[in-house]
Amino acid sequence: MDFRCAAIATPMAFFFLLLASPPAFAGANVSAEYARQVSAAQIRLAELESLVVESELRIEQLEEVIRQQGKTEAEKLENLDQVNEEVVRLRGSIEVLTFQLGELKRIVDDQALTSERRHLHAEMRLAQIEKLLNLKPPPAPSDAELGLTAAVGGALAGMVTPPPVDPAAVTEDLPQTAAEKLALAKSHMDAGRQEVARAVLKAAIDQHAGDPQMDEIRYRYAETFFNMGEWKTSISEFNKVTNNHPTSPWKCWAFYKIGEAFEHLNQPEGAKAFFKGATEDNCKSSDAAKEARKKF
Repeated sequence: MDFRCAAIATPMAFFFLLLASPPAFAGANVSAEYARQVSAAQIRLAELESLVVESELRIEQLEEVIRQQGKTEAEKLENLDQVNEEVVRLRGSIEVLTFQLGELKRIVDDQALTSERRHLHAEMRLAQIEKLLNLKPPPAPSDAELGLTAAVGGALAGMVTPPPVDPAAVTEDLPQTAAEKLALAKSHMDAGRQEVARAVLKAAIDQHAGDPQMDEIRYRYAETFFNMGEWKTSISEFNKVTNNHPTSPWKCWAFYKIGEAFEHLNQPEGAKAFFKGATEDNCKSSDAAKEARKKF
């Protein structure tokens, strides 16, 4: 606020600024609270999605044991009734978790929308105040002013931090077609700007539903989370590729990436199941299957 006070030439302008400032701070506090709630809900959402995946894998393992043993061997299992009861119990748990997952998604979406509205309202009010007082916004703070460095530790000494790009600014002037948006997003990914690429891909998903390249667009969108180490979120997004595009070759790579994400989460059994998925059905002769077989 110091730079604004210095630029005000009359007491009346100073009075207008004082009247406008409190709501801006209040809006910031509310936005921070909403951001905290959204973050907590997203963490719980990712945990529930992981539980759903683990439960489904366990059911598949139990059913596979029964199929392999065959009818004769299955009749000899002393604990067959317990196995069946466990399957029923797990299916019931999945239904409960699925319901909770849907509720959390709805809550997260509502809170994110409310937070965005409040933030946009605060920005619009600030812009009006600056226009009224004939003020120019300050330049964005540099990395040095924020206490950031291009490298941390000796292991990162040779790395160069790419110049920051505002995702909102990128999405203001995007190319028209889905293919052009995909190409632009991939160039940002190659340059290490995962969040910018994610914003471009999200715009493509929202604006080009049903496009022939939507399978790769969704895969690349999930890959931006994977590249930033957000393993649980990437699992959820890669799952959308496998579920919504069952005949796409990107489904095979999505299975493989989910397996790698489970490896990063120290869940080798889950990883193995998805590596196996990358070698089955229409994925048998894919490049992803060749890589997945190295994991067995």
